[in-house]
Amino acid sequence: MPASVKDVAANAGVSASTVSNYLNHPHLLSESTRQRVGAAVTELGYVPNESARQLRAGAGRTIALILLDAWLPYFNELSRGVEDVTRAGGWSLFFSNSGRDLAQEQRNIEMFEAHRAQGVIIYPLGDVHPQLEGLARRGIRSVVIGADRPSPLVGCVPFDDRGGGRLAGRHLVEIGRRRIAFLGDPRTVSQSADRLAGLEEAASHSASIEVITTEGLTIQAGLDAANRILERPEHARPDALFAANDMLAIGAQTALLREGVAVPDDIAIVGFDDVDQARQALVPLTTIRQPGYEIGRAAASALLQLLDAPAEPIPTVAPFAAELVVRASTTG
Repeated sequence: MPASVKDVAANAGVSASTVSNYLNHPHLLSESTRQRVGAAVTELGYVPNESARQLRAGAGRTIALILLDAWLPYFNELSRGVEDVTRAGGWSLFFSNSGRDLAQEQRNIEMFEAHRAQGVIIYPLGDVHPQLEGLARRGIRSVVIGADRPSPLVGCVPFDDRGGGRLAGRHLVEIGRRRIAFLGDPRTVSQSADRLAGLEEAASHSASIEVITTEGLTIQAGLDAANRILERPEHARPDALFAANDMLAIGAQTALLREGVAVPDDIAIVGFDDVDQARQALVPLTTIRQPGYEIGRAAASALLQLLDAPAEPIPTVAPFAAELVVRASTTG
């Protein structure tokens, strides 16, 4: 028997209304709650009954948004941008979370195809272009966020992750840092791999670079990574951290400050995304700005163009450039 809302709620230890908010208004929930509900949805393979009913009925104006880590603040901002444009256009928007799982990402795409969504917007973990090009041949159009890979069938809203890594590397070298640690999981998350590559391009000639692999991109993962650093003698610690996102950076900063490590005097920190929490941190965070809301709006607008004029060429979206935002975590 398929899992129900009650099953998901029981698994996650929340109310049924919280599960409904996760599916329809995830920005209303805290990060920890989104993470618990998302894990339960993935574990149980839950498909929203009402969403499935409407999609099976062929309502004709349904769009799917598939996110990499739906509970992260950055994706709240991106989702708002998508939702504002699609709602204004009279479209219904359905959310799905891949949870950094390639198999789940593929299942999510297949689910929305089976239920006849007219369009898909995806922030992918892996290379989804072959699958999306197959959907396009069957009449389902899509837009990929982040991956700058030209395709005659799939739209793209590119962001320069590698350029963001270069900005972070140059900044850290310019302020005199020579032992830089990258926090993230470049083995499985393509965006993290690009950010690390940019860091290496900009800084490897002037500084040593090590990778501290994290399990996830959450505050807790940042805490864990920094605690591993704190186990080392002081002379063996990095003098700068570049985190794959702001949540990792904030978690690392918190662990360091708790143990009396001065930020930025002892260890400078740079994050990525520029979510609200970056400027609200105890030591405001230097970061690479990735404008989630604007990117979400651009992706939705591009998809609506594809749906309105399917015979026209793929709309071109100018790449969103990375921007260094300097705050106290690197400048004191």
